[in-house]
Amino acid sequence: MRGGITDGPLGHRSLPHLVNATDSLERRRKRLAEAIAWCALQKLQNHPPESEDVKRRRALGERAANHAFAAHQLEAASPFKWVTRSKVKKMKDEASQMLAEANLDAIRPLADQLRSSALNPSRTLRECKTQEDRTALVEALCDARAQLLAESGKYPDISVVPALGGQILRYAPDRSHGDKAPGYESKGFYDSDSCPPWDIWICFTADELISYVPRLVCGLAQRGLEVDTAECLRWAETTFNSTIFGL
Repeated sequence: MRGGITDGPLGHRSLPHLVNATDSLERRRKRLAEAIAWCALQKLQNHPPESEDVKRRRALGERAANHAFAAHQLEAASPFKWVTRSKVKKMKDEASQMLAEANLDAIRPLADQLRSSALNPSRTLRECKTQEDRTALVEALCDARAQLLAESGKYPDISVVPALGGQILRYAPDRSHGDKAPGYESKGFYDSDSCPPWDIWICFTADELISYVPRLVCGLAQRGLEVDTAECLRWAETTFNSTIFGL
């Protein structure tokens, strides 16, 4: 077990209105309201301070990328490949060494943000192989979040449609190929599978994880989305929000 909850029921303490596991517009709206209420209780930041070492490693990563690009240009422009082969190889090796030293994948200063230990799921979405397992995993997390909100007296008034104050994010885990770029560019908002943090999960439907992104961190989510070569991430459109949440 990886975290604080399992994908089974919470037991006798579960909230009465969460007993029915049937997906519905009403249920999705409840989950959205719960996610918004939970995020409102978190201390969020979008521009964490960085040490001089991290700044150095980021700069080294930029140098490595420029060096690799220069090697590619030299290789493509030369009419005599055998003349430049050794130089191109040396440049590529140097770029690889710089990238290894920079270790950019480990620079995720906000990796713990919106990943509350009390909600840590028992598995990752990628480890769940079926739609049913993924749905159960997300539902278990949402049940735990609702329970904690109720116990703290912070459960939202779900009779009122919540103002978003953020955006709805769609994530398709089967499309992810382990690209580290979204996690790096988003300062850790996304993990190594490009999955958004579990505090903001709402539901799993039609092979996609649906999440609520608070306005303060939408910029981080967007930066990761821009380098998502697998195209496993996208913002929900107005028509999607209307269909899924009646907004």
